[in-house]
Amino acid sequence: MQTRSALSPDSVDGAHSTDPIAKQQKQQAVDAPLPSVSPPRKQSKTYGRLKVRAADVKGFRAELPTLLEKRTFVGTAPKRLLFIGDIHGSLKEFNLLLCKLKFKMGEDQVVLVGDLVAKGPESVGVVRRARQIKAWCVRGNHDDRVIRWREFLDGPGSTLSESELKDLQKSGGLPYDDFKVGKDHYQIARDLSPDDITWMKSFPAIMSLPPPYTEWVVVHGGLDPSKPLLKQSAEDVMVTRNIAASGPISTHDQGQAWFDAWADKMKSFSQGTNTAGNNDDVNFDVVHFNKIIYGHDAGRGLQLHPITKGLDSR
Repeated sequence: MQTRSALSPDSVDGAHSTDPIAKQQKQQAVDAPLPSVSPPRKQSKTYGRLKVRAADVKGFRAELPTLLEKRTFVGTAPKRLLFIGDIHGSLKEFNLLLCKLKFKMGEDQVVLVGDLVAKGPESVGVVRRARQIKAWCVRGNHDDRVIRWREFLDGPGSTLSESELKDLQKSGGLPYDDFKVGKDHYQIARDLSPDDITWMKSFPAIMSLPPPYTEWVVVHGGLDPSKPLLKQSAEDVMVTRNIAASGPISTHDQGQAWFDAWADKMKSFSQGTNTAGNNDDVNFDVVHFNKIIYGHDAGRGLQLHPITKGLDSR
């Protein structure tokens, strides 16, 4: 009876099991490193119908306001410039004040020192009334928050539902820490018309007045006395109340009032050398202005000093 021989280990290579070249190739194949395999790519969390990436939402930044705008009068200068402090959505009081001042279109120019919106009941009405009377305005911190909200809602937030926005707020996924869904800034941003928001976006951080008022500039918050106008930060200008060792801050708990620090700075300048005069040709890179009108600081009340006038009050 013929028996079947057992297969040797090398016999798996068939007829070439004894071929040295084949054995070498086999060993090289065994010793070769395994191909690298990338881990599965982690998918970005998405929101909304258009699958907006969470990173795009968190990384959104609105356009900053124009730092400085030089205003001009069309034709002759008006009889009066009427400066009005923070209105904060108080349309009834705004209209009563205009009546008390006997405001006349074409004869008077209203200048608003920011914060037209929020806190009061009729922010949209205030914006539209200010547009109607062709008021000049600087951007306040509350105006700015509404503008940022609207730019976000018109941009990466356009496909997000309110519940998704609230979820993002809870997780810290909204682009700004001061964004609160459902609060007045959010709702005002949704209620303003495209024309309203375009007009508000034109508000500069600093406004320089035309002759014969070129000594004056208008801001909402305050200025850093260590810098001339074109070196200021638009974000700081909207919120500054004090000057601390670290620079401008929005609180009263450190340093000194910015307007006191500014007055000290002005004392160090010789009259007419480093301050603005009554002329059209002002170098904003080097000039510290000697008359400033501002709002924002209701906590200190009305502040009428020789070179600064604070209009916000309780």
